[in-house]
Amino acid sequence: MEINANDIYEKIIQAAEASFKEGWLAVKSYAPAEFKKMSVQLADVAQNVALYQIDKNQGYSPKTGKILVRMQKTSCESVLVAITQLTLITVQKALNAILKVLKDAFGGVLAAVV
Repeated sequence: MEINANDIYEKIIQAAEASFKEGWLAVKSYAPAEFKKMSVQLADVAQNVALYQIDKNQGYSPKTGKILVRMQKTSCESVLVAITQLTLITVQKALNAILKVLKDAFGGVLAAVV
């Protein structure tokens, strides 16, 4: 399965709007740019893990992929908390929902690292 950053972005936006509910108004002016960056990074990680699975001398191992995804999640979490009055718990719930949607939607390689 080809992992496309725009497909990831659309799933993230849908999951974020649903997860934040009334809190979406507080983040909608800035969050899409952060989600776009996250989408590009997640697509890159997925492609590199897929490459590694074909040739162990290229790409990222699933372990490295998981670390990189965790770093993206932490970065996004920090940005969202910094720009809003939302609590860390609210942001964490939203990010968990986003990652679940991505895992469900894209399965395969992305599921191995999310």
